[in-house]
Amino acid sequence: MRTKVALLGSSGIVAQRFQQRLANHPWFELAAVFGSPNQVGKQLSEIPWGLPESRPEVPELEVFSCELSQLKFQLAKLNIQLVFSALPSDAAIEIEPFLRELGMQVFSNSSAHRMERDVPLIVADLNPEHLSILKAPLHDQKSGFIACSTNCTVMPIALPLKPLWDVLGFNTVEISTEQSLSGGGYELLKSTNGFVSEIPGEAEKISEECLRLLGSIESDGIKPADFNTEVECKRVMRDFGHIVKVKIDLQKDTEIDEIKELMSNHTSSPQILNLPSAPKRPIILSEAQIDLERACWAGAESDDCNPATDLKAGMAITVYDLKLIDSTLTFSAFSENTIRGAAGGCLLLAELAMHEGLLDLA
Repeated sequence: MRTKVALLGSSGIVAQRFQQRLANHPWFELAAVFGSPNQVGKQLSEIPWGLPESRPEVPELEVFSCELSQLKFQLAKLNIQLVFSALPSDAAIEIEPFLRELGMQVFSNSSAHRMERDVPLIVADLNPEHLSILKAPLHDQKSGFIACSTNCTVMPIALPLKPLWDVLGFNTVEISTEQSLSGGGYELLKSTNGFVSEIPGEAEKISEECLRLLGSIESDGIKPADFNTEVECKRVMRDFGHIVKVKIDLQKDTEIDEIKELMSNHTSSPQILNLPSAPKRPIILSEAQIDLERACWAGAESDDCNPATDLKAGMAITVYDLKLIDSTLTFSAFSENTIRGAAGGCLLLAELAMHEGLLDLA
C-alpha cells in the first residue's frame, strides 16, 4: 500500500512537476493538494497545465486552502503526515514550521529554511549522511521535521564537485551560470515582455548551499566546506535546463583520466538502494557537445522519456567540455532544473528518508 502524501502548491511549475512524478510513484500516493486563494475550490483538472508533457492521470482532488487552520484540519482528517512543499519562500517561512510543530514530515523545495541548523539540506546521492541531523542531539523535535532540497542551479555544480572534493580537494571554485526561464516560474516562462538577465541574490545562495552540501557533520551542526567561491549568474533565453561553467583550482596533482573516472563512477546510497527516482549514474560524461533537449532527460530508462512513468528521466547531470591544464580543471554541466533541480530531487530525498526509517508514518 502506498503512503498518502499532501502537496503544498497546485499550479506552479514545481507543483505540477510534483503532480507529474507522483502520478505513478510506487511508494507515494497524492491524496491532498493545497493552493493559493485563486485556486482554492477548483479540481486539479480545472487548473491549466503548463508543462510540455501532457497532464498525467492524477486523482480528482479539490484544492484546499493553505490557511493554517485548514491545513491542520484536512491533514488530520485524511491522516496525512508526509508533506511535499512547492511553496514560495514568503509562504513557506510560516507554513512549514507550523506543520513541523504538528508532527508532519515536510520535504521542501523552498529556500526559506535551507540554512537552519536542524534542517538538512540534501542532494540524496551527494550528502545522504546529512540526514543524521534529524536525529538527537542535533534535532529536538519529537516526530516532525523539515528537510530541504537545493536551489535548482546548485545541482549541476555540487554533484560533479563531490567526488573531486573528497579525493583531490580544491582551493577556489569559479562558477558562471546560464539559467533557463522556467527557473523563474510560469509567469517568466510565458512572458512576452522579455526578461532581465540578472538574478539578484542568486550567487550568494549558490555559494552558501554548495559549501554546506560539501561540508561535514559536527556536534553542533554542519561545518561548511573550506574553499573560496566566485559566482556569476544570468538568465538566458531557454525554456528548461540550466548550464553551469566551472573552473577549479585543484589542491592535488592528477590526470584527466582520474577526473573522468571519479565523476563517471560516482554513486551513493540512492543507487545502492535502487530507489525509484535514482538514476543508475547520477553523473553522465559526454566527450562531445550535448543536445540540450535530449540532455533534459538524462538518466531515463525508457525511450519515451516521460517523467510521469519513468522516474529516472531527467535525474542525471550531464558533464562536458572537461579540460585539465596543470592544476586547473574546467567543465560545463547541464541539469533539468524543474526535475532534478526541484521536484525530482525532493522526491528522491523523501525516498531515501523513508528507506532509512526516518519517517514516522504510524
